[in-house]
Amino acid sequence: MKLKAILFDFDGTLVHSIDLLVKIFEEILAERKFPLVDTEKIRTLIGEPFEKIFREITPLEDVAELVKDFRKKEDARNNPAEIAIVAETIPTLEFLRRQNLKLGVVSTKKRAVVLQLARDYHLEKFFNLVVGGEEIENPKPHPEPILHACELLGISPREILFVGDSLLDLQSAKAAGAIFVGVLTGVCAREEFEKARADYIFSHVGEVVNLVRRVLNNK
Repeated sequence: MKLKAILFDFDGTLVHSIDLLVKIFEEILAERKFPLVDTEKIRTLIGEPFEKIFREITPLEDVAELVKDFRKKEDARNNPAEIAIVAETIPTLEFLRRQNLKLGVVSTKKRAVVLQLARDYHLEKFFNLVVGGEEIENPKPHPEPILHACELLGISPREILFVGDSLLDLQSAKAAGAIFVGVLTGVCAREEFEKARADYIFSHVGEVVNLVRRVLNNK
């Protein structure tokens, strides 16, 4: 393949944010006196739009107030004190930049939320673009988020790797025609990625480096 860019999911891929997101959902359920939901069930939903998650874990159809409450809590805790960066993220991005590859983030989160934490960790300098959930009509697992990012970069989805931690990421990448790299720092176990036929499965984002070396050396 002719590799021109690498796109990343954010939560669970570049930063360890999954546990915090689950905790916020559980806090809101408790505060609103809804029946508690199994933690693992909530984890499996992370990556879906917040509206869809709340409709899954509460009896409500109108969840606008719950989403507003969630975003307020998330904004207040969207910082390095609450969310650790995946240890391999920065050296990986530094290496990829040296290869003159375009880099981007494609997230279900609002763009401003991703950018804030990216700035806190000095990551924003690495990215050519950040696509937030509010910028697209059809979220993952639809291919639109990845196709939109590729259009903005002026490249084909067949010229990218998409790196993510969930089956939603995998399904979106496959539907877009991109090669998918699953990482085990988020919501999915190796067995789930194997069953779903991920192209590559790595323990963490740092292992992307050797894959990129092989691809670039074989071009």
